Amino acid sequence: MTDDNFKVAVVGAGGTGAFYGGALARAGAEVTMIARGPHLEAINKNGLQLNSVLLGDFLIDCSATDDMSSVDEVDLVIFAVKSWGTDTAIESMTSGDMVGENTIIISTQNGIDSEPLLSKAFGVERVLGCTATVSAMIAEPGVVDQPGGPGSLVIGEMPALQNAESTASDRVTALVECCVSAGLAAEAHDNIELALWQKFIFICALSGMTALTRKPIGEIFAKEPTTEMYLQVLSEVAAIGRAEGVDLPESTATAMLAGTQAREPFIIGSMGHDLIAGNPIEIELLNGRVVELGKKHGIPTPANFAIAAALAPHEMGSQTN
Repeated sequence: MTDDNFKVAVVGAGGTGAFYGGALARAGAEVTMIARGPHLEAINKNGLQLNSVLLGDFLIDCSATDDMSSVDEVDLVIFAVKSWGTDTAIESMTSGDMVGENTIIISTQNGIDSEPLLSKAFGVERVLGCTATVSAMIAEPGVVDQPGGPGSLVIGEMPALQNAESTASDRVTALVECCVSAGLAAEAHDNIELALWQKFIFICALSGMTALTRKPIGEIFAKEPTTEMYLQVLSEVAAIGRAEGVDLPESTATAMLAGTQAREPFIIGSMGHDLIAGNPIEIELLNGRVVELGKKHGIPTPANFAIAAALAPHEMGSQTN
């Protein structure tokens, strides 16, 4: 699949989108980066420079635009915009021919609402469930750094399209093989809803706590009170997931805490990076969403409420783009 006939559009070619799209472009796919502002200008002028601890450092020459109506039909859309830009991006995706009858859409967004929204707009048959775990950010216009994280993709059919045996479909298998051949840590998952919730639990704690403290995880785990709060965030989200009918083991929170403690101590979640940079943050779709679901199920969520309340004044950021 990673040849000149495999066409990819990265909707939101920031850190995460550029990392995955850049890997596919280096492997031979025809990739169009959807970007804006100085980042777009730099990509068109100099190409996209990706500095990655997983893939190495390389420069790719690829198409880039801020006009999705100008992009012809693609085989794969990597939907990587920030959650607060979802509605606008979906509307722009419908303005031309980019999404065709056989186009597959995967989302690297945080949260649990992306796949339902994309399915409503384009049909569930075009949307695969996906979780992406990587630490990548725009270092300067046209330059993306990936200093940590596994760079993984977990892909699977959404429940409405799973077969009775719950095995990976041909298109999931083909896409995973394509990503693996591009050097990405991709795998198929027979229960993508479970994987999406596991990612949601992880990111609510990682992004929520690093944004709240303005500190990386190493400094959070160096103190007992913040470590205890981190675990409480995980436990609350896991309880909400179980109330939503997701088969999450009781050990989910403690296992996730241990796994995160074993990762690079300098990691800051994407919401933490956005907060520090003065950009809008995804608080309502992460910890705020947990609070909302907690009220629905009658489950207390004090740690997530504290994060959501403290960060609410920063939701729209402090910079004017």
